[in-house]
Amino acid sequence: MRKRSLILCALLLAFWLAISAEVDLDHLLVGAVLSALTVWFWQELGPRLPHLLSLEELLLLGHCLLTLIRFIIQSNIAVAKTILLSSPPVGPVFVVMRPPIESHWGRVLLANCITITPGTVSIDIDPETGLFIVHALTEETAAELFNWQIIREISYLESWGERRSKHAVATGGSHGVDSLSTPARDYRSDSH
Repeated sequence: MRKRSLILCALLLAFWLAISAEVDLDHLLVGAVLSALTVWFWQELGPRLPHLLSLEELLLLGHCLLTLIRFIIQSNIAVAKTILLSSPPVGPVFVVMRPPIESHWGRVLLANCITITPGTVSIDIDPETGLFIVHALTEETAAELFNWQIIREISYLESWGERRSKHAVATGGSHGVDSLSTPARDYRSDSH
């Protein structure tokens, strides 16, 4: 368990340094202290966490992350052109779409990917039907959502996760794909 705690502490410190965008003694010390405290306070969760990721899992997630970063950069450029040059002109639209993503975590991941990509914001997800309502800055951006590569990446992650969970069940493992997910109920206040 100590090895896992050290790895988690190192990952949290690396994340802290990445989001702080500065690597100096002050940021390093604050990050180290916060990482250590976070790991210490959450040590009771240790037995419930799934195993560390394998190389295949890291490569798969890394590919998905690099794809998302590429789209964020492309979207930043497109939004800047739209705002500064009116090319294409700003024409906000709402899009209703049903991507082929079935799991709760897949839908949440897609909603977050849509929202952190400039020019689009996830407005709502219907948990029962999987319908997404998305606000897009331009009609061109809205049209691109239907063929977005991130949707295919998340679908692949889902299918890979299903195969992994079937293997875990067959071999006596205890962590499925949605082992920590919420029940399939709609918790929105407007649904009652």
